[in-house]
Formats: sequence, structure tokens, C-alpha cells
Amino acid sequence: MAAVLLVALCSCTNAANQTTAVSTATSQSIDPTTSTSVVDQESGCVGNTRDRLQNVISSQIDALDRGAFEEARYFASPSFRENVGPSEFQSIIQSGFPFLLSKNTAAFGRCEISDGTATVEVRFDTSDPVTLIYFLIWWENEWWIDGASPAVDSLSDKVGSL
Repeated sequence: MAAVLLVALCSCTNAANQTTAVSTATSQSIDPTTSTSVVDQESGCVGNTRDRLQNVISSQIDALDRGAFEEARYFASPSFRENVGPSEFQSIIQSGFPFLLSKNTAAFGRCEISDGTATVEVRFDTSDPVTLIYFLIWWENEWWIDGASPAVDSLSDKVGSL
């Protein structure tokens, strides 16, 4: 369950106008059954589909944890890779998302799919827990990470305010 999540703060379709982060995935670091919330059956984000999404994210996280930046970049969408080179990707992770380079426990939460785009909530158990929302796109029969950003309205925010 030790894993780090890769983050891409931008959607590559508008990469020139957005701050770019990175995308990652790992199939060994995170158990796809570690869901922390109930998923709406209508979202299409159940069973094998949910497992595939979580495996892509987990694979990127695992690669980042090992310092394999080029391998981690592979899990990013083709448009992301076109707009963000290998050295820029590494710099974005190291400066903006250093918690992805350490073995932190990650838990998968809410997941939704709409119009070929999936969003998956992932919480990292750091000293100050971080929740990221991953954005994945369906392209050529595969899910690819198109970006990630910190959750604005995460479950941890709601619990902390009670």
C-alpha cells in the first residue's frame, strides 16, 4: 500500500495556458480494492473499469517512487507528453509534488466517468494528508493520465471542519 501519486496540474489540451504538473501510475504499490468511498453505479466507474483506472495511477506512482521519471511519464496522455518534456516533467514533480517521491500510503476514493473522461480521488497519508484528483482520458482503448490537481473539497476538509 506504500505509494506515491503522480500529479498533473493541467489538462494537456490547454497546457500552454496552465501550470503543468505530472501524471503517474502504479500497479504494484496500491491495492485497487482500497476504495474509501461508495461509487455511484451509474458513473461507469465500477469493477474492471475502476481497477484499470487505479492500476494506471498506481503504476505511475510506483515509477515515481523509484525515481523512474521517464517510466512515470509514459502513463501520461499523449497530449501531455507532447507538451511536457522529460526534464520538465521531472522538475514539476520534484518542485511541486515531492510527496510523490516518497513511500506514502495512498487510498482511492470517489471515481466518476463522463464523456470519456474519468476523475479519481486519491488521498496520500503524509504528515499533512494530501488529496489529489486525477483526470484520465480514454484513448486508443487505454486510460491515460491527463492531469491531477489538489482536491478543493475533499472528504478530509469536510471531516476537519466538523
